[in-house]
Amino acid sequence: MPAKIKDKTVQKENAVQTDAPALPLWFAELSPGGTGEGFFEKGSRHSIMFVRRLRPTLYVTFDNLSNVNDDSPDRVPWGFKFAKSQSISHLGVFAHGKLWYRDPVLIERFQNLANEGFFEGYERVVFAGSSMGAFAALVFASLVPGSHVMAFNPQTTLNPELVPWEERYWIGRRQDWSLPLSDARGILGRCGPVSVFYDPYFEPDRKHFERLVGPNVTGYKCWFSNHKSAVFLRKVDALKPLMHEGLFGEITPQLFYQLYRERRKLPWFAGSLQKYYSEAGRDVMADRVRASFRRYKRRIGA
Repeated sequence: MPAKIKDKTVQKENAVQTDAPALPLWFAELSPGGTGEGFFEKGSRHSIMFVRRLRPTLYVTFDNLSNVNDDSPDRVPWGFKFAKSQSISHLGVFAHGKLWYRDPVLIERFQNLANEGFFEGYERVVFAGSSMGAFAALVFASLVPGSHVMAFNPQTTLNPELVPWEERYWIGRRQDWSLPLSDARGILGRCGPVSVFYDPYFEPDRKHFERLVGPNVTGYKCWFSNHKSAVFLRKVDALKPLMHEGLFGEITPQLFYQLYRERRKLPWFAGSLQKYYSEAGRDVMADRVRASFRRYKRRIGA
């Protein structure tokens, strides 16, 4: 074949490959000829994906606000890649709006799954999410006795009558908070360990944690991470080890605070701590934080 014709053929093949529609990562497992089993249910307000995998652990996750406007065809639920890498079953809920999962169809679906024994047969069921997704993880976990929960910066409810001090998320506050599973307070007693990650210096999140206090609830203080504890933990390489322990072992204060020591390397932490002292009028301490961080970076050669 002449070189010019061959080049045009290759270019045409590449163009066809480029124009091929993007597919979600779960399609390889759930397509008709896929390698796995499960289901995908598309709804107008929420969608659900379930993939059954080898290890006897079920990971149940919920999207947060950063996901709701993602309409790309290759979208996956929160935590999908981690679940796949660990070969664990995954029930992931997609959010298509800032609705705080106040959806009677979704609530009834989860109630039916629980009543039908869907969550039985696993050695461990772990609910997880961040912010809006963490709220959902808390309330839906109450349907599954013995389930574990990993909640990053959760809200307990947005019901204005119960938390009048919560003034964020006006769209969420306008949802129907008379539906079942609308308040995480007082409903987690039948769950297993409930791990809540929050910044005690960020007042709204601290108040929500205080509403959750119970014998099976442990708070992990992500100082000066604001409302982004999961992002903060990922930046200090602590998120994956914590998720792994939450899925297969036990998260302990000793483990958490050992991992969280790495915050010292993060400019974000130093800047937040310096800002805290500056706003409190403690300029001397703010200067000490800045100087200490610079010395630390020089010592480690960063």
